[in-house]
Amino acid sequence: MTADLSDEQAQLLMDRIVAICEEMELEPEQILDGLGRVLISATDAFEKSDVTVKIDGFGECNVKLDANRD
Repeated sequence: MTADLSDEQAQLLMDRIVAICEEMELEPEQILDGLGRVLISATDAFEKSDVTVKIDGFGECNVKLDANRD
């Protein structure tokens, strides 16, 4: 498996996502909905069934795809 993103890479990615959200004039709930959809879609596209992203001392996010999806 490849290494995790560096802090610098993560910040660059977040900055670009923020810029797109501002350009689209999205509300916070829309941003969270969109990010959730992207994470679920990426998990499926990369043929994973279970992904956990964890930042020690901060929090974590889990994606578990439904085994019965089409």
